Amino acid sequence: MKGTKVILGFFAVIALIFVAYAVLRTIPVNGCGENGTGIDCIKLPPGFSIDYYTENVEGARSMALSPNGTLFVGSRDAGKVYAVLDLNNDSKADKVLVLAKGLDMPNGVAFRNGSLYVAEVSRVIRYDDIEARLENPPEPVVVNENFPSDRSHGWKYIKFGPDGKLYV
Repeated sequence: MKGTKVILGFFAVIALIFVAYAVLRTIPVNGCGENGTGIDCIKLPPGFSIDYYTENVEGARSMALSPNGTLFVGSRDAGKVYAVLDLNNDSKADKVLVLAKGLDMPNGVAFRNGSLYVAEVSRVIRYDDIEARLENPPEPVVVNENFPSDRSHGWKYIKFGPDGKLYV
């Protein structure tokens, strides 16, 4: 009987800890958003400011900026790749286009010589002359499809090195 009370007491304490955690994680920290993760939580030195470029990109993860100013964004879980445009050069996005959807965790993006490279779980694809075709993107060209298909750690970052090679 005494052992049963100890076990029940132990589980009651564990349950109380979980309830406290659930309640406390919903309370804003210093008034700066849910879980203390809002833009107001970022502390900047005097004279600096911060703002959103756009809030219309679901699940943004990796970005690549073209020389013309088009911001390409990979989304991983959303399965989309976006082009974000600042048409009037006011440092705010004016237009967000979905270039591709239904991709397999398109986390990594890189831009080189007019082409957008996108890393999915098991392959890297390329969209040629993409900036001239933002409204009607071409079908992608498969660059390499020999990567493992394991999704648990399959999302990739990509970048071109100074040697011109694409690093995955």
